[in-house]
Amino acid sequence: MEIKAKFWIENRGEAVLGGGKRDLLLSVDRLGSIQRAADEFGMSYRHAWGTIRKIEQRAGVKMLDTKLGRKDGGAQLTPQGREFIEKVDSLLKELQTIVQEKFNQRFAELPTK
Repeated sequence: MEIKAKFWIENRGEAVLGGGKRDLLLSVDRLGSIQRAADEFGMSYRHAWGTIRKIEQRAGVKMLDTKLGRKDGGAQLTPQGREFIEKVDSLLKELQTIVQEKFNQRFAELPTK
């Protein structure tokens, strides 16, 4: 047996960042395009951009720098956005470790298969 847990950051009861939103931001940064990231996630550009705006508003951090235009256009994480994601990733990894340790302490006698 194993334990599974999901964590996310909220601000005043509204989700700021969790696994899916984090992955969307990282995809935009990797691909250099909100549209291409949206396509990769099977969502519309409008939905992806709306999600990103909500993240920025709720976190109080500008996550992406964007430039318009076909040749010079694109999007990438801001230094503040990258730092925010790194802090969240670090915290969530620590929480997962704590949850696993607590599970192992309480259920050490259970089979793992």
